[in-house]
Amino acid sequence: MSTAFPTSARKPDVDVRDVEKGAETELQRHVSELPYSIFSSRMKIWIIVLVSVSALISPFGATLFYPALNVLSDVLDVTPAMTNVAITTYMIAQAIAPAIIAGMSDGSGRRLSFIICFILFIAANIGLALQTSYVALLLLRVLQAGGCSAAIALSIAVVADISTSAERGKYMGYATSGILFGPAFGPTIGGVLAQYLGWRSIFWFLAIFAGILLVIFVFLFPETCRAVVGNGSIPATGVNRSLISYLQERNQIKDSVSSEEQEQPRKKPKFAFPNPLETLRILGEKESLIILLYNGLFFMGMMVVSAALPDLFKEAYGLDELKLGLCYVAVGTGCLVSSLTMGHVVDWNFRRHAALNNVTITKGKQQDLRNFPIEKVRLQVGVPGHVIGTLALVAFGWLVKYRIHIAGPEIALFFIGFGTSTAFNQTNTLLIDLHRHQAATATAAVNFVRCLMSAGGCAAIIPMCHAMNPGWAFTLLGLVYAVLIIVVFWIMRDGLKWRLEDGKKKQAAGGESEVTP
Repeated sequence: MSTAFPTSARKPDVDVRDVEKGAETELQRHVSELPYSIFSSRMKIWIIVLVSVSALISPFGATLFYPALNVLSDVLDVTPAMTNVAITTYMIAQAIAPAIIAGMSDGSGRRLSFIICFILFIAANIGLALQTSYVALLLLRVLQAGGCSAAIALSIAVVADISTSAERGKYMGYATSGILFGPAFGPTIGGVLAQYLGWRSIFWFLAIFAGILLVIFVFLFPETCRAVVGNGSIPATGVNRSLISYLQERNQIKDSVSSEEQEQPRKKPKFAFPNPLETLRILGEKESLIILLYNGLFFMGMMVVSAALPDLFKEAYGLDELKLGLCYVAVGTGCLVSSLTMGHVVDWNFRRHAALNNVTITKGKQQDLRNFPIEKVRLQVGVPGHVIGTLALVAFGWLVKYRIHIAGPEIALFFIGFGTSTAFNQTNTLLIDLHRHQAATATAAVNFVRCLMSAGGCAAIIPMCHAMNPGWAFTLLGLVYAVLIIVVFWIMRDGLKWRLEDGKKKQAAGGESEVTP
């Protein structure tokens, strides 16, 4: 007697995997139709202002120190070259720390990482204000850099959290204006403090500044990490929740936000143990590695100028600490002008290429960049900056060599700041476009490369200027940059091809390309 199998035991007409795949596709379609961020324009401005100001702790930590370099050499009884080692160790720590702290924020949230940064920075500056030895100076500068360096990566990651590629140039410019405000006025503040209150007051000032930021961020900074709050519609919990987040949630309930405008609830985020290897994985990608090496090598030019300026200007013009601090205003102002203007040019260039490629830009929605020449969009604006920065760098060296009126080197410093920050911001924005879901980790990779290169450059520049004279030292660097511009055109030509090849490899391995809707 035969046994009839129940209907439920028979092979279904539709494969369960197809159903699951269809459900997943439907969920992806739903998510792609959501606003990229539900934060209002006012809230975005508030967030950008906060991260821009918070990022000041990194350049302030570095540049307030510059006018006091000669004083510290005398107080600690060491040579100027040995004092410059404090800059080198600071740069090395800046290279490593973001890979740990900022990388953690991609999974655990931005708020926790900001709070850790501020606490470490405050402790280091209190120690620096009280220390009396050269060894203590070096060790505490390492801790100081560890506490502040991740702030830049976190600020840029927040921009990626709340802005689409079509508007990212503008927001990136606003966010980095704070980062570049430091080189403009940090040395001036440091010069005033060192001149009238002594060099220790520099570090007390930094500790107080970071303390104020810590209080503001604990209460008034909302969580933006997309792995934690999605597009902002998922309620934050625990340390990710701030007072302003609580008020925002109340407004959402009051306004009865429709379910179509909210993402699916996610599990409560768990603490993600820092994994620096994520940064190294980005260095292992062909296009990203080339961009990072270009970015770090070109940015080094502005850092070596800043490090060499006290020694060069004191010898050529006999300036004291206050006047040395004022000399940095030119380079910082150039950076500020670039960040506040060129971001709008980048967004215009995005719209231009979108029209050429029949890509529709919908406000508040992220565009599909898989077949979009985003490399050309960003780097076409960076090329003029590269040329301007290189020419100004060479001019600066010869103007100082022949001790031309100080107005000459100051004009060159303005264009060094403008050109370098223009190229730097565009490559940063491009990396965020390529790694939108790991924005902090990508920016940590930027810090890793640029800070290591800058550390080497800062250590070598004064001996080079003494051995070759400033004119030939900066001409040599300018020649390197004249060749380096070839890399920019190489990325513009082949970047899209590399990206498509990388996307195919990730799909074959079961992964997902970053440059997706």
